[in-house]
Amino acid sequence: MTGVDPRKWTRNGLGLMILGSCLAGIAVAAETEKEKGEDKAILAHVLGVDGKKVDLGAPKDGATVVVFYSTECPISNAYSPTLNRLRDEYPASKLNLVGICVDPDLSNAEITTHARDFELKFPVARDRGGKVAAKLGATVTPEAFVIDSAQKIRYHGRIDDQFVARQKRNAHPNGNDLQDALAALLDGRPINNAFVAPVGCPIPRPVEPKVIPTYSNEVSRIIQKNCQECHRRGQIGPFALDTYDQAKKRADDLANVVEDRQMPPWKADAGFGPKFKHDRSLSQQDIEALRVWADAGAPEGDCSQLPPPAQFADGWLHGTPDLVLELPEEFSIPASGEDIYRCFVLPTNLPEDVYISAVEYRPGNARVVHHILGFVDNHGAARKKDEAEPGQGYTCFSGPGIEFHGDLDGWAPGKIPSALSDGVGRSLPKGADVVVQIHYHPNGKAETDRSKIGLYFSKTPVKSILHWSAAMKHDLKLPPNESNIEVKAAWPVPVDLVAWSVAPHMHLLGHDMKMSLTFPDGRTQDLIKISDWDFGWQYTYDFEKPIELPKGTLVNVVAHFDNSEGNPHNPSHPPKLVTWGEATTDEMCIGFIAVTKKGQDLTKPGEKDDLLSIFREQRESYERALRERKAKDKDKAE
Repeated sequence: MTGVDPRKWTRNGLGLMILGSCLAGIAVAAETEKEKGEDKAILAHVLGVDGKKVDLGAPKDGATVVVFYSTECPISNAYSPTLNRLRDEYPASKLNLVGICVDPDLSNAEITTHARDFELKFPVARDRGGKVAAKLGATVTPEAFVIDSAQKIRYHGRIDDQFVARQKRNAHPNGNDLQDALAALLDGRPINNAFVAPVGCPIPRPVEPKVIPTYSNEVSRIIQKNCQECHRRGQIGPFALDTYDQAKKRADDLANVVEDRQMPPWKADAGFGPKFKHDRSLSQQDIEALRVWADAGAPEGDCSQLPPPAQFADGWLHGTPDLVLELPEEFSIPASGEDIYRCFVLPTNLPEDVYISAVEYRPGNARVVHHILGFVDNHGAARKKDEAEPGQGYTCFSGPGIEFHGDLDGWAPGKIPSALSDGVGRSLPKGADVVVQIHYHPNGKAETDRSKIGLYFSKTPVKSILHWSAAMKHDLKLPPNESNIEVKAAWPVPVDLVAWSVAPHMHLLGHDMKMSLTFPDGRTQDLIKISDWDFGWQYTYDFEKPIELPKGTLVNVVAHFDNSEGNPHNPSHPPKLVTWGEATTDEMCIGFIAVTKKGQDLTKPGEKDDLLSIFREQRESYERALRERKAKDKDKAE
């Protein structure tokens, strides 16, 4: 695999995911009743892991089958093919099959990934608190319920007799209890056995809290630390969370979105790979506190326990920058329309080369600025693009659209300004331009912006320069109407390096991505996993401790894409073949990794920063080999 092609490079973009009604709970219409010896399960619907209603009503003259399952139960997982066959055997006009996950600790994204991995062919909802399971009387996973069009439970229990006990398979299975009951119901025949004891894993029951959190004590502190950076007056959050009343009316939403780890925005899966600096994800303890508080009616508590109001810095956090660059004039953002990705060229007019140790961005209008990225252009290419397009700046979606010298990190809501370790710097040559890509999101009224970037020059000797490379899949081909397209890529490390950060990158069809390392001695190490990719929430993830990459180490990427009509982010309707490209309708698969050359010491006489040239030579070698292979394949075909 080649090193990163700077012309295709983009990262750390960020947009707005509105904290809204993304519920993953369960809607139950009424209590279970007993009627003529049969359970009458009046269940209107459940809410699926995508936040949409999953209807539990049976088709006319048909049936609903509800199966409670657990991703952590081996018996549940073993029944996935059986349930898929059942789904295939009956048309939707006769059978409504729904799976309900009872795992309380998993996010919606993790449940979705599990459903995809096991190729489940039916909608999946969840029962985090065990409410639906308790109402229907489910005790283990898997356990099935057959419900007729009158909302009566006609059968419940095991699926069949493949298992006689936990960890014990039946050597001679011959029973099909669920299918027999379903067939009898649909044929109008009596069901011989309305209940057969299920075999599986006990459904976890939520532990009743000993202490109910209050807003004045625990909740206000959680919100101050994790939410108010964006959710306060004049900031990017669509509403403020400065007071008890503001939090109380959104208590359920707050609990839901933090349980699903939609908020605070931090897409990296918890517990996967090394620790990252500035990890914004909530602890499980804080998540549980918000859920218990919401379920208890959002009590205010003793107001004397309230913490002082949070203070947010108005000035430069690193002190006065050595160089401040800003948009030359106000840029206008219309009240409505598509998101705007705009690149602005900011001349530095530096008389000599400098190294940058820290970068700080100051968005001019946080109500509409969703992210800012910075790049160094030392060839004037961005100026030409700016001159060729009317107005201030030029349009850019997936990066500046030029071959650039290096990056200057970026800004996203809540991001702490970056500062490199001692001895490490970013290169800013004399006379170079800084190109900033700003992502704007119209908010309903016309706005203007004039953002700034503050650059801090290194005050200590710089021994090594930070550069980015990547594992990427240039010959990307995503066929239409496919919802689970796996793409793999790998980049062989050409010299001994030290890794500092990673930044996964895909466009709108991306579903998930995992990055890992394979060392020359065969050892492996996970780096990052994003189970619920969202182009609007992209970050650079800085390792708490740098990782050494010996020559020959493989940086691996495994990603999945959804190019189906069911992907709400798909820009093409109907779906079409999608290949590599910069445009919104194109796609990318890149696992960026920030590195320095191990042992490099630019303070020594004659020492040069040759890492980019090493990456370039590696890329060119790869491209030559690719051309030669294609030519040989063509000769064979002829």
